[in-house]
Amino acid sequence: MSTFTLIRTATAVVALGALAACSSTPKPTEQMAVSRTAVDRATTAPKVAANAPVELQSARDKWSQAQQALDSKDYTRARRLAAEAEADARVAETKAEAADNAATLQQVKASIQSLQDEITRRAPPVAGTMPAPAAAPAPMAAPMPAPMQRPMPAPMPGAMPPAR
Repeated sequence: MSTFTLIRTATAVVALGALAACSSTPKPTEQMAVSRTAVDRATTAPKVAANAPVELQSARDKWSQAQQALDSKDYTRARRLAAEAEADARVAETKAEAADNAATLQQVKASIQSLQDEITRRAPPVAGTMPAPAAAPAPMAAPMPAPMQRPMPAPMPGAMPPAR
């Protein structure tokens, strides 16, 4: 009888261990809440729906599957799917932001090109085709009287001396 008792005790321990392992996976309420917020935020952003529809749909699908797994008490699968839904929602938001940044970059490039065209249009012609400069005024015949002359400031080190 002792062998039978030992087998029965071992079976009971294994059964209790299996039940404990199944019940040790906690309900992923926090992960589900974070995932739901990420999916809702991505869904309500119009640029995400326009620029990343595939990623957004993937996030929605995985969220729905996570909800079904949660309802069927498959918490491990629910947690994994919720994390994947959150990741897909973030990818969708990032892709939409990247598309928006690319459009802004194109606008900036177009503005820069427009400014460069304007500078080129207003710049004097290239050397060799320049019109002759206007005649410079004739120098004064006599220097100014002494009281009206101002002393010259001291030249800066490395500066060229003034032309006389």
